Amino acid sequence: MSWIDAARAAVAAGEPALLVTVLALQGSAPREPGARMLVLADRALGSIGGGHLEFAATASARRRLGQPADRRAGSETVALGPELGQCCGGKVRLLFEPLAAGDAGWLRDWDAASAEDAGAVLVRRLAGDGAAARALPPLVLRVDEIAAAALPAEIRRHALALLGQAAGPALVEGIAGDEAWLVERAAPAPDRIHLFGAGHVGAALVQALAPLPCSIDWIDARDELFPPTLPTAVRRVAATPAEAVAAARPGAFFLVMTHSHPLDLEICELVLRRGDFAYLGLIGSETKRARFVGRLRARGLAADLVARLTCPIGIPEIGGKHPAVIAVAVAAQLLQVSEQIRARAPLPQGRAG
Repeated sequence: MSWIDAARAAVAAGEPALLVTVLALQGSAPREPGARMLVLADRALGSIGGGHLEFAATASARRRLGQPADRRAGSETVALGPELGQCCGGKVRLLFEPLAAGDAGWLRDWDAASAEDAGAVLVRRLAGDGAAARALPPLVLRVDEIAAAALPAEIRRHALALLGQAAGPALVEGIAGDEAWLVERAAPAPDRIHLFGAGHVGAALVQALAPLPCSIDWIDARDELFPPTLPTAVRRVAATPAEAVAAARPGAFFLVMTHSHPLDLEICELVLRRGDFAYLGLIGSETKRARFVGRLRARGLAADLVARLTCPIGIPEIGGKHPAVIAVAVAAQLLQVSEQIRARAPLPQGRAG
């Protein structure tokens, strides 16, 4: 369960909860601005970096949870030095925000904006003494709503600027005297992965991908190959390969590793003809790739389109053939491609066979 799912559930149940957000860094630190951790009375979800930093932040959050009459948000700057038992050498500024029933709306809207890649920002006005202040209800604004929102001109500029970059939150202080504003871009939606094949490698790959920021549709007609329970991020899809490919959203990742080479070829052709995919990976050797390229070209697909087929799959520096090793190599390659996309770098072509 993600921190936002847990936050929505806690708010709905009236369970005391506090959100810890990395606001800013100086020097080296274990996590980036925007990293979050949700702290509840008996557990914590998400991470702001682990180690003593997270231990100290969790303790501070629980102290705040023990003072329910105090509904103020507050910030703390933590030095990551010997006194904290860490050697990063930098400083981290953390925002602590208690959550209550009134936060259900923006949590819902924020979750939806992230899932839809809606190009939205979250704007929070902190009233009082800068960042150590009572948080007023946040606003989730799509790009076409920013200009009409009742915001100071400087905050509107920050909101529009953040839509053009993958930056962390911006804390703007000194607005109208003692106010501070926090402006943040919606997190990108998790990568959507469509995995065809529930054999040994497919099963290992699901386990490797499940903890990562992605959602996985797992497609195979052989019911007996699926485990009785699946990780939260994994959905068993009862559809034909053609239906699954047609239903996929633009920008999806496809991994093809079925029990049948003709079926593999059919799926690859369907994905390539769509053209709007982020990644198409086919399990197999360079010889298999060469044969598939020839057959796909014979079916009328352009050379530059077929060149986007990645086969063999996985980063080449990991060459083991054990299913778990292949899974790690493929997961690493998907992370590389995902980061290139988010940085707006060109997609890599498949390795030549």
